[in-house]
Amino acid sequence: MKLLETIHISNFPDDVFLGYSEIREDLSSRILIEPEKQEWEVFTNQHRRNEFLTGRHLFKEMLRCLGIDADFTIQKHALGKPFATCGVDKLYVSFSHSKNHVFCTFSPSVDIGLDTEWLDRKVDERIVKRILGENEWEVFSEENPILLWTIKEAAVKCLGTGLRTNLKELTIQKNDRNEFLVIINNEKSFQICSFQELNHQISIAY
Repeated sequence: MKLLETIHISNFPDDVFLGYSEIREDLSSRILIEPEKQEWEVFTNQHRRNEFLTGRHLFKEMLRCLGIDADFTIQKHALGKPFATCGVDKLYVSFSHSKNHVFCTFSPSVDIGLDTEWLDRKVDERIVKRILGENEWEVFSEENPILLWTIKEAAVKCLGTGLRTNLKELTIQKNDRNEFLVIINNEKSFQICSFQELNHQISIAY
């Protein structure tokens, strides 16, 4: 379980921390508060249970590494978006899982959404056509599908609506090498920092 060094990543948002861990099978569930334990116990798939538990341990380890009070606990908004509290203090939090890894990002000041995908994953072109609008297809059809997928998923996670949002309602604009803008129904927008590390495409919306 490690913090990812981000100082070399252009356009990485300030006051945002990112960590990662391989999914582990040997972690104690005693770290979970009661609502988390109830959620964890519902999972019937052992890999999903390991993902969940690894993410919670990763969050706590990141707090310790940064010298932040480890009593922060993860909670969820009504639609499932996580956040963490310790007394009156709050952290914005987002998790993402790939085949073998869990990623966690948090910030005391920046609302964020995180999505990651293993770069070796194959994404069917038909899926890309389902998530891109006609104008986007003209601009981004040659881009890596995993890049496009993680950008939109990160924005949806930041929005807090999950898969309830039609991804075609989100329009991508490219600003710089790692920096994109996602506009939702011409009403709300998110900055996106997207980059490759650890054989993953990592996108953070803020």
